[in-house]
Amino acid sequence: MERSCAVSRFSEEMIATPAERASRNQSPELESDGRRQRAARNREAVVGALLAIIKEQDGGPIPGAAEVAARAGVSERTVFRHFADLESLFTAGAAHQRPVVAGYLLARPDDEELEKRIAAVVRLRSKMWEDVGPIRRVALRVVLTDPSLAEILNEANRASRQQLAEVFAPELARAGREKNLVLDELDLIAGFSSWEALRRQMGVSGERARRTLTSLLTGVLAPYARRRRSR
Repeated sequence: MERSCAVSRFSEEMIATPAERASRNQSPELESDGRRQRAARNREAVVGALLAIIKEQDGGPIPGAAEVAARAGVSERTVFRHFADLESLFTAGAAHQRPVVAGYLLARPDDEELEKRIAAVVRLRSKMWEDVGPIRRVALRVVLTDPSLAEILNEANRASRQQLAEVFAPELARAGREKNLVLDELDLIAGFSSWEALRRQMGVSGERARRTLTSLLTGVLAPYARRRRSR
């Protein structure tokens, strides 16, 4: 009887695929590590699916769990294994966009001419708002019921203001006591709300929106521009 069982096990081992044999020989530590890696891949796929759908819908409502699961290639159960609800999933998606936003806001155009710095900032902001606008639209709705999202938005707002403060530091220095007021105006003009009003509420083209921002920023900064010496 024992010999028969041994032969049977030997036969099963011979016909097993290499992958099956490797799986049987895995240590508990390797199996655990494999599960963690699969879980991480699934979580990343779920977040990526959510962001892709929101961008396709141009900032419409948060997609349902079934739609996200189908796009990610996982079950709905897997979605809720990683996230308590759709709001927490969106917060993870917003956090996922941090490096994208940072790529735009860490830039520091340093041309001597004010006009060139304004043009560079308008170029960066218009690309950023077109890129992350759909996510931002949803974020502004979700933040009303999910305070944990507020810090992500505030972080971006602080970085946005800091970029303007550093790029236009020469002009702000000449503004003297009006420095903070001027910076407030720059922050408002270059912020998402202005771009959103131009592009979605007024329905203007991207090119016209950029010209409008350029005109507004120039109007605020021109009084503090370095005076050119006459020959």
